[in-house]
Amino acid sequence: MKKKAIKNEANDEDSESITNEDSPIIQNEGSDAELPTNDNNIDSMHTQKTTPKSNSAIKIEDYELIVNSFKEATTSFKDGILSISKKAQEIKGKAEETFTVGAKRDARDIQALGGYVENVIKGFEDTMNEIKKRNYGEEEKLLKGYKKLLEEQINFINARIELVKRLKSR
Repeated sequence: MKKKAIKNEANDEDSESITNEDSPIIQNEGSDAELPTNDNNIDSMHTQKTTPKSNSAIKIEDYELIVNSFKEATTSFKDGILSISKKAQEIKGKAEETFTVGAKRDARDIQALGGYVENVIKGFEDTMNEIKKRNYGEEEKLLKGYKKLLEEQINFINARIELVKRLKSR
């Protein structure tokens, strides 16, 4: 047997190997790896996973800087969401107030018409009841005609409003 100096590439260390001139197997005395002697060792070697070692190390200062930046970004995002929520609540409050004021104004305007509105509503309900008594073909024609009549009355009301506005402004 001869002793040879072989450079171990994985560890960059020199180690001695004992070789048998008759055997092509080289054994490293300083190496951690051993050749398996039975099937159990072979199976265990195949199932083991090797994890690559990273040479890049994160400095503690860099880690703290990243964590602090992340905390600041999270706080900023949270503040933005809260700000949007407050603005939405303000808009909702104004919309409810506007709707309430508009509904009260409409109710007051309708009440000003008094008994006239009751007559219009009664006439509408009577007309709808009479139309419902017909068969479906006639009912469809009557409803279309009644809709056109109501649209024309709305146009007449709008024209009258414009006339009143012009006369009022003189």
